[in-house]
Amino acid sequence: MGKIDKLMDFIWLLNAQVNSLHEPKLLTQNAVKKAKEFEDRLKEINLSGEEADIIKKELENSLIYVKETSKKLAELEEEIFAILENLTQIIKTTMQ
Repeated sequence: MGKIDKLMDFIWLLNAQVNSLHEPKLLTQNAVKKAKEFEDRLKEINLSGEEADIIKKELENSLIYVKETSKKLAELEEEIFAILENLTQIIKTTMQ
C-alpha cells in the first residue's frame, strides 16, 4: 500500500460528505426562498392558539437541527483549513 493509500479513507469520507450535501443544499435554497412567503401567509391566516403552537414547535425543532448541523459543518470546515495549512507547510518544505 502506497503512502497516499493510507490517507484516502478520509478523502473518500469527505467526498461522500460533499456528495450527500448536494440535495440538502438545494432544499435549503428552496426553503430560504419560501420563508418570506411563509411569513407573509402566517400574518394573513388567523391561527388558533393550538394551531400556532403546533407551527411554533415545528419551527423550533427545525431550528435545533439546523443549528446542530451548521455547528458540525463549521467544525469540519475548521479541520479542513488546518489540514490545508499543514499541507501548505509540507509543500513549502519539500520544495526547498
